[in-house]
Amino acid sequence: MDIHVTKHGLRLSQHGVVISELRTTPGPTHSVFDVLAVLVAVLAPEGRLGVLGFAGGGMMAPLRHLGVATTIHTVDLDRPAYELFCQHCPEWHSQVSWQQADAVEWLRARPAKFDLLMDDLSVPHAGDVIKPAICWSILPGLIRRRLRPQGIAVFNLLRPDSGQWNLELARLAGELGTAIVIHLEEFENRILVAGRKLPSARVLGTEVRRGLRRLRSRQARRIRLRRVG
Repeated sequence: MDIHVTKHGLRLSQHGVVISELRTTPGPTHSVFDVLAVLVAVLAPEGRLGVLGFAGGGMMAPLRHLGVATTIHTVDLDRPAYELFCQHCPEWHSQVSWQQADAVEWLRARPAKFDLLMDDLSVPHAGDVIKPAICWSILPGLIRRRLRPQGIAVFNLLRPDSGQWNLELARLAGELGTAIVIHLEEFENRILVAGRKLPSARVLGTEVRRGLRRLRSRQARRIRLRRVG
């Protein structure tokens, strides 16, 4: 992991790919983490929130700026990144329930279901950063089973090995019901939002852009949404 000092905190990266923007004060990161935080604020601001893959807590600063103070239940194998978060953001530490464990085992062991579950897992591979294979196979069904009836799943996705975005997005949507994909102009990531009952892409887009403007994130004008399927 490479660590770079930025104007507002630290940037954590692997193989040139940013895995976390650790901003130490409330505010925007101007990255994919702003979009993820706004989705939480729009879809489940007071619900039970689970995050698979905490890294350095890139969502925390935008979440706090948006006034979301719910506890984040999260799991990651990367303890050094979590320790950096604890060191540089000690006032937010109490709002994070973190465990070092395998994501599948952690999720299977949860005693309560979630209002929103987010897959933000990634692993280094052959000089790049990719999604673990379980994110395309085991996790979607497991996430569905660990959600409450009206719960929402959010996937921060990187290009699949097959390179066939539409095929993989459609398959994930089939596992979880209605789905909307968010495209970001500046990043290869695609964010899939899925659940039994979602607003339309137009309504969700309006709400997400409003949240990004409130956050003063540059991403407010750099996203587009469409229904999957």
